[in-house]
Amino acid sequence: MDDDHGSTHSDNHDTFEPYLLTEFTGDYFGTYNEEDFEWPEIRRVMESDSETQEEDEDEDCDELGDGDAIAAHDAELEHGWELPVDPASQDIDFPGSEDVSLQPQPCHAERRQAEAPLGQHPTIEKFPRRGAGAPLHCAATTAFTSYKDKLPGSENIWAPFASRVDYEVAKWAKLRGAGSTAFSELLAIDGLHDALGLSYRNSRELNQIIDQELPCRRPRFKHEEIIVANEAFDVYSRDIMECVKALYSDPDFSQHLLHAPERHYVDSDKTVRMYHDLHTGKWWWSTQASDRKFMLPTSAYCGLTIQKELETKKRGATVIPIILSSDKTQVTMFRNKSAYPVYMTIGNIPKEIRRKPSRRAWILLAYLPTAKLEHITNKAARRRTSTNLFHACLRHILEPLRVPGEDGVAMASGDGVVRRGHPILACYSADYPEQLLTTGIKSGECPKCDVPRDELGCPDIPVKLRDLVAILAALSLVDEDYGMWTRACQECGIKPVFKPFWEDLPHANIFQSITPDVLHQLYQGIIKHLIEWIKEAYSEAEIDARCRRLPPNHNIRLFMKGISSLSRVSGTEHNQICRFLLGIIIDIRLPGNLDSARLIRAVRAILDFLYLAQYPCHTDQTLNLLDDALMRFHNNKGIFVDLGIRANFNLPKLHFFRHYVHMIKLYGTTDNYNTEYTERLHIDLAKDAYRATNHKDEYPQMTLWLERREKMLWHDKFVQWRLAGDPPVQDRLPPDMDYRRALKMTKHPTAKRVPLDRIICDYGATFFTEALARYVVRTNQPTLSAVQLEREAAHIVLPFQTVATFHRVKFHTINASGYRDPTATIDSVHCQPPRKDNKGHIIPGRFDTVLVNEGDGGTTGVNGYRVAQVRVVFTLTSHAAAALFRTPAKAPTHFAYVEWFTPFGQPEANHGLYKISRVIRNGERLASIIDISDIRRSVHLIPKFGPVVPREWTSSTVLDLCSSFFVNSFSDRHAYLTII
Repeated sequence: MDDDHGSTHSDNHDTFEPYLLTEFTGDYFGTYNEEDFEWPEIRRVMESDSETQEEDEDEDCDELGDGDAIAAHDAELEHGWELPVDPASQDIDFPGSEDVSLQPQPCHAERRQAEAPLGQHPTIEKFPRRGAGAPLHCAATTAFTSYKDKLPGSENIWAPFASRVDYEVAKWAKLRGAGSTAFSELLAIDGLHDALGLSYRNSRELNQIIDQELPCRRPRFKHEEIIVANEAFDVYSRDIMECVKALYSDPDFSQHLLHAPERHYVDSDKTVRMYHDLHTGKWWWSTQASDRKFMLPTSAYCGLTIQKELETKKRGATVIPIILSSDKTQVTMFRNKSAYPVYMTIGNIPKEIRRKPSRRAWILLAYLPTAKLEHITNKAARRRTSTNLFHACLRHILEPLRVPGEDGVAMASGDGVVRRGHPILACYSADYPEQLLTTGIKSGECPKCDVPRDELGCPDIPVKLRDLVAILAALSLVDEDYGMWTRACQECGIKPVFKPFWEDLPHANIFQSITPDVLHQLYQGIIKHLIEWIKEAYSEAEIDARCRRLPPNHNIRLFMKGISSLSRVSGTEHNQICRFLLGIIIDIRLPGNLDSARLIRAVRAILDFLYLAQYPCHTDQTLNLLDDALMRFHNNKGIFVDLGIRANFNLPKLHFFRHYVHMIKLYGTTDNYNTEYTERLHIDLAKDAYRATNHKDEYPQMTLWLERREKMLWHDKFVQWRLAGDPPVQDRLPPDMDYRRALKMTKHPTAKRVPLDRIICDYGATFFTEALARYVVRTNQPTLSAVQLEREAAHIVLPFQTVATFHRVKFHTINASGYRDPTATIDSVHCQPPRKDNKGHIIPGRFDTVLVNEGDGGTTGVNGYRVAQVRVVFTLTSHAAAALFRTPAKAPTHFAYVEWFTPFGQPEANHGLYKISRVIRNGERLASIIDISDIRRSVHLIPKFGPVVPREWTSSTVLDLCSSFFVNSFSDRHAYLTII
């Protein structure tokens, strides 16, 4: 996707008058270059990175920062104009909920039971033929040693550069620096070149060193012409077999490569399968199998019986699953210039590596022609020529796969081990238009199965994979009789495509290879439709009013202007809306006194499907949950028909949901082939490459720029290897469900000495001294009764008048091996009083809500947990701790003053969210001091707005003004996994 989005956060505040807006008059004249405007995707990635990158150790010590500017802006929008309340919406006689027993709802206990095995070490069944994926021999050299032998002057670690400074400057210039002209001008500064001792004086000389002295580890691009309809088209491509070898031989991946299929089970009896990486799916096993008893069942869906399995022909094969992705993208903002990249990777590389752009596990395979063929006036002929051009280009590019796919080819991994590899097309990842183009299927139909287009919305019709044998037979008639060819293609349900690229690929079934697409089918597909349906069903003004009044949270973007007026909404923005969509429609009344229970169930079902579909690990039981979610939507979708919003649900993207379970069983979980990863590649491999050119005859410049960049990146890995040696061998990790996280506090407090009266007034910790006294007594004498505790606490005298406070608590991920990633902040808790920004504008206070472990909380589920609002996080001096605690060494280093909410009860019947409220005793909020380590994560609460949201509520005051809340389990994937 090429849409841009922003990310905003909001803070609570006290009532204040918004400052006046000044009208922007702008400049009437002025010249602007395209470079003056940053790309939407670049801004999106920068914002995403800024949210996940580790901030400075003492960031909370900064008085003001960029977050304050955002908070001040949101505070201003809180008091902006909005549509008044519709009086009619307040006078509707709202009937009670319909009988929920008529519709089965998701059971949290059943879901917890189904998800319990996820993330655990599976029972592994190896492929029964020992030769599968087995080494043939070991090469004399490894990838790094071979590279070293090709380098001139390799005894110098920095060769071909003279010194470390020489190398580091070159790396900066090619990977981080400005344009070549700016770099040359920098080096032209008198004395700079000599002071640094550089071996080059300008960009041209640096490029000569890279081109002539750095060996190529990834293949170079070739410029060729493809003739279609008596017209030549330029194609810039690489040899795909050389690309496969480059990925397979990359030493970064050598110890992680997967060489043979496996079956993973959650139990020792091997009755329940587990799926995650591609090698755990059924496709690889079936392709490798040499005996029919190891093949997939001959079902209508599988369509694999036409293949001759590798082990039947040649024992000891190593399958190299090829994953392709193609998507046209715009590379300019004004001149409508586009590029058509094709990317590839191999399934032997684990998905944890493939999905990280920084690991460079994807290769740009080709730039396809982007000609619009406007000289062809007949639209049908133009579309036909465009389709044939696409297939002619890919047929030429993929031609080198034919013979090695059948016979195999010797391939050495980065550690020098040689195996006989068989590169076989496994998955084709693309959006819906690209899927149709690839398969030759007509628009409005499913690219995988033969369900008629007017029955796509029916959940009961059996799905049958398209008959590849019949389609290949029809396509083979093209050289015999044109009329017979077109009629045969029409009877098979495909367009008459001239020699599609997949026609002769060994062991390939393109209709099976088309994979689920979470980005375009879910976020930019059905979620997009669902939001539009909700906007039609309810008052847009009421929906926007609720969006403006959601409390802030690390994982929630606040749409302070609502969502009804958004245009060109990106997939990321749809993702952000999904996180609170269910909560804001609770209690809104439907027109005509219709009960909203079915609509809420339908929304819940789609959201369940969305989150379950993105699990990094699945079992047969969790896949049943996926099917159940889809069925619940179909059972309740009739409400949209009753409201006049939809006449039918014959949507290809909705129909494709029926293929998700089968595809996960075949190819592993959806993060093996999500187009979201290749969309990110557009920035590095298309847009940035184009911006590095002079915008004239750009493709030779783009490919040369990419080759030089790849050389420097590979050489940097080589230098690191020269300095550090081979990395330690790592054990294979179990599938990581991201359950665990580590709490992180800054080294220094935000405020070093805050008087106790300010703790009470500014932070709202009304009973701070009393709560701390109780905590001290309970810690020193844990066996006291409640009455005894109160009596002892009355005698505690605090030996200080100030405390050091922290305004933010962060959380980092911990992977399955126990490694904590300090580079990413995946969650945070704010507890900051009101303050002023540099312009004197009041920034409201923000006090987040959290999930607190009361002592017996587990990995998942709410048992043993309780929600609280954090008012202040503080620490005591060693002197104070010694005076208060009998064993100061065992006392916590950080404490939190929290206000409690009621315990978790049973989730609501229709939407499945937990309802809680504040604990009030004698008219005051119940508060306690807790150990900061008892905080599991932040929690987002959605206010119970009622039929019409009170307009006096704001985002920063709603936690204080509202009495009841729903615990939002959709705020992020970790919340969905744990708050069940």
